[in-house]
Amino acid sequence: MRSLIRSGILGVAVWAASAWAPNAALACGGFFCNQAQPVNQAAEGIVFADNGDGTVTAVIQIMYEGPSKSFSWLLPISSVPKVDSDIGVASNLALQRLQAATNPNYSLTTTTEGTCRSDGFNSGGVGSPSAGGASSGGPPLVIGDGGVTVEASGVVGAFEWTVISLDKSTTSPADVAVAWLKKNGYDVPSSATQTLGSYLSDGLYLLALKLTKGADTGSIRPIVLTYEGTQASIPVKLTAVAANDDMGVLTWVLGKSRAVPKNYYSLELNEARINWFNASSNYNSVVIDAANDAGGQGFVTEFSGATSSLKSTIWTTNDEFAWSSFKGALYQSFEQLFNQAYGQYGQWDGFWDATRAVVTLPDGVTFDDFKLCPTCYATSIQFSPSAYIASLDKTVIAPVKLVQDLVDAHPEITRMYTTLSADEMTDDPLFAFNPDLPAVSNLHVAQRVIECNPSVYSFDAPWRIELPQGGTIRGVGSQGLGAWPDALTALPPNRTIVRAGESGKGKVIDDQSAAIEDQLASYNADVGAGTVGSAGSAGRSGSAGSAGRSGGVSGSGATGGGPEQAPTTAKGGCSFAANGSPLSALAIAAAFSAIVLRRRRRVA
Repeated sequence: MRSLIRSGILGVAVWAASAWAPNAALACGGFFCNQAQPVNQAAEGIVFADNGDGTVTAVIQIMYEGPSKSFSWLLPISSVPKVDSDIGVASNLALQRLQAATNPNYSLTTTTEGTCRSDGFNSGGVGSPSAGGASSGGPPLVIGDGGVTVEASGVVGAFEWTVISLDKSTTSPADVAVAWLKKNGYDVPSSATQTLGSYLSDGLYLLALKLTKGADTGSIRPIVLTYEGTQASIPVKLTAVAANDDMGVLTWVLGKSRAVPKNYYSLELNEARINWFNASSNYNSVVIDAANDAGGQGFVTEFSGATSSLKSTIWTTNDEFAWSSFKGALYQSFEQLFNQAYGQYGQWDGFWDATRAVVTLPDGVTFDDFKLCPTCYATSIQFSPSAYIASLDKTVIAPVKLVQDLVDAHPEITRMYTTLSADEMTDDPLFAFNPDLPAVSNLHVAQRVIECNPSVYSFDAPWRIELPQGGTIRGVGSQGLGAWPDALTALPPNRTIVRAGESGKGKVIDDQSAAIEDQLASYNADVGAGTVGSAGSAGRSGSAGSAGRSGGVSGSGATGGGPEQAPTTAKGGCSFAANGSPLSALAIAAAFSAIVLRRRRRVA
């Protein structure tokens, strides 16, 4: 664990193109807030879609905790939005459902060999067959402020947005940009000049967003941008100034085939490090160790496959039926219509924004009063039913459909996850496509076999876990059940580290398969000799900086939670569903502080 040095707050946003990758579309940026009231940008996910026409569409999730009267989100971009459809809003619910449907799922099934002693006891013992797995605008307006030009501006969702450019003759474009932003009401720390400088010197535009007057933090929702570029990337160097330890980075890439990290390593986790009794307890710590093992320069591919498997997953058949029924129903009063809308969509993104746009409240009643007790004023509010339904359609329903349509429009999707600390953010990850690589399932199933004989009860019998990658882990009786042996944390976190390209299988940089096999054999021999203690380890739940599981692990037996079970809280992420009820954790912890070195093995 590293010590923390508090600093300004930066986050993840989207931008496109850089000098070293002229056709790259990149995602990241600066998230700033009132320094007296720091905000925790608690969780964020990014979806990239290669549109095949020289443009990329990105959906960027912004999620944070804590109040902020003033904040700004800055995104260096390669092109100015030309039409309304180039910038918009999506839905957190949509990304939560996408995450739930693609979360890694680790399941452990149990069978019995032979016959154990019974004496009237349940021969299934601790190894019952149902033992669950772990779940884991117009023309440019030139402003005479030292060469700043407003290229376009507008309002989208709860955001006011402005795109500015800097005169090429400006010697210090970042200083000029920050001064302009502060003058125009954006809360930007002076340290932002250090992170923006290299991007603005390359001639990129700067997209600045802030909350509209009267909007509260509940109105923050994912931004959708379409811009010029052909390769997606995350410029993590922009966030390094305020990054905390082991910041989670979760991204989905949509395109013609499986996506790979082009300038980062592809990591295959060592499954013997996963706690198969409760994968959500240590999955994130294994990814942290795996990323550190690769010098902070690697991604785990958690899922890759056809998008057909996600059809009707984000916008479901039930959603379509419910929305059609809502629109087609006859309502006897404003109260009945509003109550029905509130009951169905009150927890969806944009509901209150849609309501605020059309509802007339009684004199003396503020909208905040109304939100605190909608039923108290349901009989006295006024609105046009058709206008209200249209507002719900535009602000609540369409943003969910947008993400489903984006997924459906591309044949393949790849989900990748890693963790990064500030000192590791030396290169911006660039992603490409490789049609030669196979699909990657997010479902992992191991087999636990109880080795019975008539002289032992099943709960005292030796057992073995056969891993999908190959290899066996042995135990006896209740030894380690629910926890994971401490001795196994010494195993390499990566089975293989590969440098992937746009064709072929890639170059193997490090293969620990033989070493893992030898260490497992030694461990199993110790178990047989009775020299391994019964106490195990539940594993680390993640560093304080990542606030627990960042990428998301889910499961329920062999099936896992479906999209209808996705968490509806603002935190997306890890779910453990032994009984089919996922619990949310953090997907990407993107607002942090601290730069401290740690010891780790780096790959040459």
